[in-house]
Amino acid sequence: MKGEKEERRLWLPLQTIYNKELQVAEFLREQEIEYYIPMMYEARDLPSGECEHVLVPAIHNLLFIHREYDKDWCYKLLQTSPYPLYFLKKERDGREYCTISEKEMNNFMRATDPRIQGTRFIDPQKLKDKEGMPVRIIKKGPLFGITGKLMRYGSRHYVAIEMPQSTALLKVSYTWCEFVSE
Repeated sequence: MKGEKEERRLWLPLQTIYNKELQVAEFLREQEIEYYIPMMYEARDLPSGECEHVLVPAIHNLLFIHREYDKDWCYKLLQTSPYPLYFLKKERDGREYCTISEKEMNNFMRATDPRIQGTRFIDPQKLKDKEGMPVRIIKKGPLFGITGKLMRYGSRHYVAIEMPQSTALLKVSYTWCEFVSE
């Protein structure tokens, strides 16, 4: 029975107002709701003149909640939150919220590991007219097995992992990839 319940769990993208991701994460933690925030290292200057690297949210105002899809539960969460929250909708005028499969989210979480250098986060609209080839990274290492679309952005090759409201671009060599069917 538990396995069946686990299979129905999805990821729901959740937006908040700018720079409130960590406060919303604390609220979710108190409610015992599993969540994910893509993080990255940022260099900060210390008063001593030295530099330290601090983990910060990579995508402002976007979190992902892991649970069964229940529209009523989502509505209750929005009502009880001390912060403004918005679930992303599947369609602009639709009533259903956007969901992300376990497989897609695991791919995205591996790609957004803050220990991987060279990852960029951009608005998906910037890639709207760009064509990409579906690929899987075959080079042994932390990126092995990640799937996305190989494309050029600027003057470099990237594997793009698209999510609602954000796209992670992994800087890779095209020789690290094998083409796959969609």
